[in-house]
Amino acid sequence: MMLYRTLSFTLLLAGCLIAACQPVPNAQLLPSLTPIPQENSTPEIKEQILTDVPTDEPSSTPEPSEEPTLIAPSETAADEISNNLSEEVLISVGDLDIAGTVYFPQDYSPPWPGVILIHMLYGDRSQWGTFPEQLAEAGFAVLSIDLRGHGTTGGSVNWDLAITDLQQVWSMFAARQDIDQDRTAIIGASIGANLALISSSNEASVRTAVLLSPGLNYAGVETGEAMKSYADRPVLIVASQEDAYAANSSTTLEDNALGVSQLIMYQNAGHGTFMFRSEPELSRMITDWLDLYLE
Repeated sequence: MMLYRTLSFTLLLAGCLIAACQPVPNAQLLPSLTPIPQENSTPEIKEQILTDVPTDEPSSTPEPSEEPTLIAPSETAADEISNNLSEEVLISVGDLDIAGTVYFPQDYSPPWPGVILIHMLYGDRSQWGTFPEQLAEAGFAVLSIDLRGHGTTGGSVNWDLAITDLQQVWSMFAARQDIDQDRTAIIGASIGANLALISSSNEASVRTAVLLSPGLNYAGVETGEAMKSYADRPVLIVASQEDAYAANSSTTLEDNALGVSQLIMYQNAGHGTFMFRSEPELSRMITDWLDLYLE
């Protein structure tokens, strides 16, 4: 009898253990947690914008004391220039020289369509990373500059003078014998985007503008009237949703565009040229846009 009870208890215990190992009906599984890669996080924005920008505004904007000249071998034959990957240039705008770098296409015959790049606040032309080389590989001659008061360009920050500078910069760049003056574009980031739109609106020969994180008003550099003056030319606008001021400004500018326009709105991509890091396809999308409107 004792053996029978022992055997019964053993069988009962085994049955309980087997039942405990069975899945519970209708049990809810916990969601798996996947770590978010750190490289996809929004990069820190190191640029100051809006009201804390030094202006150093003079009582009136001085006229350049002489015609701007490109201190570079602009008279060099195009086939000789095309043997170089890039060329450091200085563009005289009267009171100072604007420093820049021209990148040349290697597999395309000049004259080339030309693109000017305008960097963000307190930055310099290095902020564009490898983007100028990518554009050159796609067949565009690229001039990337340091604004006055930035990088290796002298002077102090002055946005009224910067607008005048950029008109001179475009004139000298477009006058090069290896540039097709009828096929140019201006690309800018942050306050550089505002300057790009204003410069494009001031020069009717500019075919298209690309604006990365523009604002309706950065440090007194406003874009509302410039968009009207830009008229019906095509414009590409790029911003990131969490970058609220730039995102809202970009939406307004695209709504007010009179010609063909496209707004690309990312999520957690950062501000201005930082978006190239978060969205690697951005450079290709800009290149495709330029291919379309500078053909």
